[in-house]
Amino acid sequence: VNAERNAFAMPRGRGEERAALTREVRDAFARLTRQGLDPNDAAALALKLAAGIAEWPLDVPAFLGAVNRCKDASLRSGEKLSEHLGVSDAIERVFSSADALNSSFIAPSERRDRERSDGVGEDDGGDDDSLSSEETNPPLDPATRRVRDALKLDFDELLDVYQAIESLGSLFVGILLASFARLLESLGDGPTAWSRAGHSLIRLVLIVLECPALIEPAHSDVLGSLLKLVASLPGGAKDAFVRCVRACYTRERFTRTLVVTQQFVTVRVYDSRHVIYGGVDVAVEHASSFLRVLWRANAAVVGGVAERGAERVPYAFVPLADFRVDAVNGEGFDAREDYRRWRRPDLFTFSFCDFPFVYDRVTKARILQLESAMLQAHVFEHYALGSPSDRADVLDVSDLACPYLKLDVRRDSLLADTMRLLTYHVRCGDIRKPLRVRFVGEEGVDEGGVQKEFFQLIAPEVFSKRVGFEWDDETNRCWFAKGKQPWAEYELAGVVVGLAVYNGHVLDLRLPKVAYKKLMGEKIGLADLRDVAPWHHNAAMCLLRCEDEDECASFGFTFSASYVDDVTGETVSVDLLPPCGEETRVTMANRTEYVNRYAEWYLVDSVAAQFDAFRAGFERLCSGSCVRMFRADELESLIVGAPSLDFRALQANCSYEDGLGVDDALSRWFWDVVHLDLTEHQRRRLLCFATGCDRAPVAGLGSVRLALSVNGSDDDRLPTAHTCFNHLMLPRYSCREVLRERLTTAIENAEGFGLQ
Repeated sequence: VNAERNAFAMPRGRGEERAALTREVRDAFARLTRQGLDPNDAAALALKLAAGIAEWPLDVPAFLGAVNRCKDASLRSGEKLSEHLGVSDAIERVFSSADALNSSFIAPSERRDRERSDGVGEDDGGDDDSLSSEETNPPLDPATRRVRDALKLDFDELLDVYQAIESLGSLFVGILLASFARLLESLGDGPTAWSRAGHSLIRLVLIVLECPALIEPAHSDVLGSLLKLVASLPGGAKDAFVRCVRACYTRERFTRTLVVTQQFVTVRVYDSRHVIYGGVDVAVEHASSFLRVLWRANAAVVGGVAERGAERVPYAFVPLADFRVDAVNGEGFDAREDYRRWRRPDLFTFSFCDFPFVYDRVTKARILQLESAMLQAHVFEHYALGSPSDRADVLDVSDLACPYLKLDVRRDSLLADTMRLLTYHVRCGDIRKPLRVRFVGEEGVDEGGVQKEFFQLIAPEVFSKRVGFEWDDETNRCWFAKGKQPWAEYELAGVVVGLAVYNGHVLDLRLPKVAYKKLMGEKIGLADLRDVAPWHHNAAMCLLRCEDEDECASFGFTFSASYVDDVTGETVSVDLLPPCGEETRVTMANRTEYVNRYAEWYLVDSVAAQFDAFRAGFERLCSGSCVRMFRADELESLIVGAPSLDFRALQANCSYEDGLGVDDALSRWFWDVVHLDLTEHQRRRLLCFATGCDRAPVAGLGSVRLALSVNGSDDDRLPTAHTCFNHLMLPRYSCREVLRERLTTAIENAEGFGLQ
């Protein structure tokens, strides 16, 4: 009522003129409120309409009717022309006016509720990342629901209008896009538009983004202007935009907007005409900024995860990997140049490294290797050309002056030698030197192959009960032992992992995923307990599924936990709810709090000192900005390599030397034996025999350049290998069976034998 009274409080004037104006405002107000406008918004727009400084919102039923008449073949040419002019006039009038567009497509509350509950999109077929229709649109919390209700945007009606315009052909689509261009020009830059329009600006952006024609490269100028507007919004406005996307979008709509933006980036990256000085296209910078807004919206849920029944996933709409942009992950993309721009923010304002979600794990690994190589070169130069440290009086001067990190280890005391040498070099502060490994008493020169074998052997030694890790037979994973442990050994375990990453090697590491999440500072919860202690996780889930107090009480749980100290052998009790957790029984009312506290204790509190020491060791070599680009799952792939071994990809990338060809009988026999005769275990042994490591790098076996060559023609000789160069040498055996027998003999007896 107050809004209506304010709308009618017109300046004094002639009575008849004033009465007419009042009626006009009153009629406009009534019409606008019937269309669903908020009374305050309707009053403001009614005043503008009466003053002739605004356009009417789109009458959607009338507009769709006019479009249908335009397509009516029975109309005479004059009538059809009239209808065409009416439609084009409506498009220009509404879609170039901020007031008219913002007052159009008002959604009734029941339609907004239905949009969020309906399933959208098809399952993407992934085992871990796929969502059912029920999971696609998680329930809205009250604050997010209020944001959605304030926007009142009817996406169904909007899409009907866009499809109707497209059905009339490219001429009308062009009129629509030209109207958008005038609209965006009238809004000005982000701060100006935000100060004028406030939250209604977000509604305008969402309306324009929904236009299907924006996916066409021919309309990239309009999309570029829109992305520039969003990129220039102040921080608070971007936060509001994130909330609106989270409130209004379905998975299908979010995916379409993401794909449109990614395609825009891809086209601009491939089209060098847009590149200016320094290799930067400002439109790509704006689009990347908008992708970050979408990234935030995709993760903008309680605790950084979305609830999926009893489990949690770190996204709301699409898997995190869906944000990758193909144009920056291919061989044609200059990752070195992008990294160079990133390291010189004083000269360059943009680098994709500031938007790491567009990279896949392989590209991130390439960039990390670039950083490590540059750092190693710097350290090498420092020690090769510099002078010994002023601490030479207490340390070996030859070691201090050596530009390499030399590890001379014995196979029969590998763990002790490694721990002793790493402790020494950590204390010296030269752990970042380029690595060189030598097995005492062996002739191998380390050009990379000896290192690979070293890391292959040391990982199981370090992550064992001897160092302070406990193993779960069910998961075949290790975890940090609880109790009073020697923290220094955990730090050295972290150094081993960091040293492998720093020097570009993979490890046979059996840590659960939660360890990588903790390294990357990601949130953890009850679901993470499953990979560490499945029995405890199953018990917690059974407790949460209890249907009454008697069933809950049958577990006999209290807010306490216990463990056996591996050092003292004593059973230690822990209070999960100080000061009286042991006396507090778990009930239906507090069971959720209990399982969350237990998971927090088991995964965090009980091993805090151990894990902090491990993290400190890892970060002695992997604390740079590049490491922070990785998500936990990507870091795991970087450390342990690709999860599967595709030997056909290895074959496709194989080279043949010394007269051996791809169609040679020896080559055919070899790959036939590999694919058909060898077991999975034997194939891993072969990979280790030929390359020094039984694991594939993060890019998979297709990135390994294996070389095959002929080495003599004696059936009694065994194959040999230069692991430093991934070079496998085969005698020219007389038949396939001899090759199979000699190859299996070699790979089963490979450690320290036949390797150079």
